[in-house]
Amino acid sequence: MFVNLSRIFGTLLVVTTLVCASVDTVDSAEQVASEKNWRDLSFDYRSEDPGSDSVQDFSALRFAGVASLTAGAFGVAYLFVFEKGWWDEQGSEFHFENDFDYALNLDKAGHFFSGILLGEGFYQGYHWAGISEFQSYLLAGVSTSLTHVAIDVKDGFSPEWGFSIFDVMSGTLGGFYPMAKRYVPVFNYFDIKWSYWKNSDAYYKQSDTDVFTDDYVNETFWLSLKVHRMLPRAARPYWPGWLAIAGGWSIDDGVFVEGPGKGHHEFYIALDYDFEGIFQPKERWARDLVRFLNYFKLPAPTIQVYPDVRFFLGYPIKF
Repeated sequence: MFVNLSRIFGTLLVVTTLVCASVDTVDSAEQVASEKNWRDLSFDYRSEDPGSDSVQDFSALRFAGVASLTAGAFGVAYLFVFEKGWWDEQGSEFHFENDFDYALNLDKAGHFFSGILLGEGFYQGYHWAGISEFQSYLLAGVSTSLTHVAIDVKDGFSPEWGFSIFDVMSGTLGGFYPMAKRYVPVFNYFDIKWSYWKNSDAYYKQSDTDVFTDDYVNETFWLSLKVHRMLPRAARPYWPGWLAIAGGWSIDDGVFVEGPGKGHHEFYIALDYDFEGIFQPKERWARDLVRFLNYFKLPAPTIQVYPDVRFFLGYPIKF
């Protein structure tokens, strides 16, 4: 239940803040940066333009707008998710529960990815409100953590769920992932991605909520390696900048058909598309848009390596 709200809430928050942030540009700094190809040479499509912090001016009105957008996104997510869940029903005493058997722990990847979306959305909002780049990333991570704590506290009163410190930790790490992408160089060599395609009805046959973000059988989480960036400079002309290689993690039907702790992990190796390598965005709005799209993996030739070896022409569509 918790991952449903945070992922939907995160997506709504990213979209709304991207729209707001795209309206606001730092003209002097952006004009200088756009005339150079330094972003292509350093593969830096995340950092703000040089000198942008010096012209940031905190706006209480915009900050209030961010708070309103956050509350609105939370409300919409509540209507889509919690009205189908247990929150309107009889609860129980607060308790802890670490559900290590649920979805073979793939739900932890779901919490992490939800945290990423929330972190990106909060960052855009704080920066648009006039807060410096570093402080915006820091506040985004903290805000994501607090959001996860707040929602999981409510789950702590659930008769079926419970407060899970590991779920909160996973979401918190995801919230600080955008900050790591900006300030830790090694994070520039890979992307975290998510894909979904309904190949099985196993989840929906046993679910009372039918919220697709809990349908882990049909979800895959990916670590996509930016091979072009990892190669020595002399070898880069021989590898397309847009072509990446990704490793994927999912689960099979047995998780829902046979019960908790049952079923198998599934692991994949696939070709992938790096939108930063394709578009090499320079304008701020384009960098933000491409960065958001890069969190979602498109169908591509894929080999399943465990538990069986299979080939799919356009996984996650299994044909």
